[in-house]
Amino acid sequence: MNFQNLVNLTRRYFIEGGRKDISTFLTVILIIAILDFIQPLGVSNTFMLLVLNIMAILYAGRILGIFQPISKAIHYLTIPASSGEKTLFNACLVYLYYNAMLVTALFLGSVLGELLRKLIISGYEFRLFFPITWNELFTLLTFESVFIFGSIYFRTHPVIKTLLWMLAVSMVLFLVDSSIMNIYNKKAFISSNNIDIEQIRLCISIVIFVFFNFMTWLRLRETEA
Repeated sequence: MNFQNLVNLTRRYFIEGGRKDISTFLTVILIIAILDFIQPLGVSNTFMLLVLNIMAILYAGRILGIFQPISKAIHYLTIPASSGEKTLFNACLVYLYYNAMLVTALFLGSVLGELLRKLIISGYEFRLFFPITWNELFTLLTFESVFIFGSIYFRTHPVIKTLLWMLAVSMVLFLVDSSIMNIYNKKAFISSNNIDIEQIRLCISIVIFVFFNFMTWLRLRETEA
């Protein structure tokens, strides 16, 4: 792992896409501020969480869509950095940078909207909103790991194809789960003191997160080869 390569990847990213991210940041703040100001009860946490999830997943689903056109793919693959360094860099972009940027923009937008209401409406009680909890954030990270893999696995329309693939997998899992519940007594299974549903869900999410990040690295390495 070469730290200088990561620095070069970061510099390249912000030179090529920094202005776009700044525009996105300011646009989200402005839209949330306006919506918060014009709605009687302000913007709800549920709405901001929905915006966060949609924008974060769209970003993750296109982060490695660098293989179309061919000239762009060749340029990216010849960058002096290993597949591991590129995977780590893109993971940091999605999990840390873009999520933090969106959460900050949503929060500042709600604060700005509340300040406007406070200045204009006499006696208005200022409220603060935070768009996401730790559990919701970890769920988002799990989904993002799937979409990052989809962005490099599917050559065209990666977001749509990843969504369809996830829908198909969910249907299969639902059928399997239904079959298991028909074989065993559902109430006895769920009410067992030895089973912690939340812990099982957390373990499954961690496995999914690690698995798809590992698969992303393998796919990138295979593409470079």
